[in-house]
Order: sequence, then C-alpha cells, then structure tokens
Amino acid sequence: MISGKSVVIVDDEPLMVDMLSTFLKIKGFKIRGVYSGQDALTAVQTEKPDILLLDLMLPDIDGFEVLRRLRALPAYAKLPVLVITARVDAAARQRALEAGADGYMTKPVRFPELMAELERLLR
Repeated sequence: MISGKSVVIVDDEPLMVDMLSTFLKIKGFKIRGVYSGQDALTAVQTEKPDILLLDLMLPDIDGFEVLRRLRALPAYAKLPVLVITARVDAAARQRALEAGADGYMTKPVRFPELMAELERLLR
C-alpha cells in the first residue's frame, strides 16, 4: 500500500506543483511542494520523503545537479527519484538516468502512468 507515503514535489511552475499535490493528496500521500533546486535539497533533508518528484528545468540548480548532489549523500543515495519534465529528448532522459533518476516521465502527466510509476518505485 503506497498511500500514507510522503512525497516532495519540485517544479518551478506552481500550477504543476498544485495539480500533482491535489491528485496525490486524494490518493492519500503526504505532500511538500517546492519550486527550486536549492529548496528541493533542503526539503529532502528536512522532510525525509519516501519519494522525490523532480523537474529538470529549475530556476537555480537544475534537476540534474539536484540528483547529483542527492546521490552523493549516503542517506539519500537510494531515495527513489521520479523525474517529471517537459524535456522529451533522449539525451535529457539518458543524462537524468545516469545522474541517478529511477524513473522519467514527460509532461503532460497522465495520472494512471504516474500511479503505476509510484507503485513501482515505492514497492
């Protein structure tokens, strides 16, 4: 059962954070939404979430760098990270997976696919 799990959502578009938050709260998740890479790093360390939903294009530190920094910290080396991005190019996907992403989805988000990925990553 994955409801009750905590999620940090990182996206520089408040509408995206709101939409994902609303959907996941209905599904029983605890949510913390942030809007920058630096805030993502802070939120992960204070909230200790079960999973991180991470956009790649952020205003300060991009998602690739957030991933790299998290993976360098032993406590977060195994934190499941699902990238959710507008970047549809294969190079971005490859780079994200090499940086340590556990999954990669493109916007617009389809909620059945999101739930399937969350089930897989939180198993």
